[in-house]
Amino acid sequence: MLYLLVSCVLGLIVGSFLNVVILRVHAGKQFIRGRSACPHCHHQLSALEMIPVISWLVVRGRCRHCRKPISIQYPLVELVTAGLFALSYVQFKFNDVADVIFFGLWLYVLGSMIVLAVYDIRWYLLPDKVLVPLIIPALLVAAGQAFMSQSYQPLLSSIGAALLFGGFFYSLAAVSKGKWMGGGDIKLAFVMGLILGLQKTLLAMFIAFNTAALVGVLLILMKRTKPGNVIPFGPFLIG
Repeated sequence: MLYLLVSCVLGLIVGSFLNVVILRVHAGKQFIRGRSACPHCHHQLSALEMIPVISWLVVRGRCRHCRKPISIQYPLVELVTAGLFALSYVQFKFNDVADVIFFGLWLYVLGSMIVLAVYDIRWYLLPDKVLVPLIIPALLVAAGQAFMSQSYQPLLSSIGAALLFGGFFYSLAAVSKGKWMGGGDIKLAFVMGLILGLQKTLLAMFIAFNTAALVGVLLILMKRTKPGNVIPFGPFLIG
C-alpha cells in the first residue's frame, strides 16, 4: 500500500513536470532549466504555488496575481499521470534489479506518451523533440520483454511490427501527400510496434482507427467540426 501511494505521489510530481515539458517544447525553450511562471503575466511561481492539483484548486484555476484563468490541462495531466503510474505499479512484478530498471524505462515511455497526446490535441503535432528520444527506450523495453520471457521471439515481433506499421503509415502519408498521416504519426507507429509487438499493435491500430472515425462522426453531428477537417490521430494511437 505504501509503494502504491508513493507511485501516485511520484505520478503527480512527474505530471507537473510533463506540463512544463509540453509548454516549453512548444515555445522552443529549455525545460530542464528556468522557474515555472504564469503563462499570462509571467510571474514566477513559488513552491507553494506549484503543488500538483492542490495549488490549482486553491486558486480556483486562476493566477493569484493577474487573475487570468489557468488551463485545466495542469491538474488533468497530473491526475492522469498519477493514475497511470499507480496502475503500472500494480501490473508489474518486481523480482530483481532488472525489473526495477525495466519499470523505470516503462515510466519514461508512459510520460512521453502523455506529452505527445496532449501536445497533439492542442497543436495537431507530434514533436520530434519528444518522439525521437523515445525510440531507444522503446527498443530497450522490447529487449527487456524478450529478456524476461527468455526468448528472442518478442524482440523479433517488436522490430517486425515497428517496420511493418511504420512502413504502412509512411505509405499512407506518401499516397495522400501528408493529408492522411504526418511524419509524427509514422514515428509513433514505429515506436508503438517496438513496445507492443505485432499482435497488440494490430489490435491497437484497429481500435484507434475505429475510435477516431466514431469521434469524427460525432463531432460533425455536434457541429464541432466539418467534413474534411483534420482531427489529431496521435491521442487515439496512444490511448
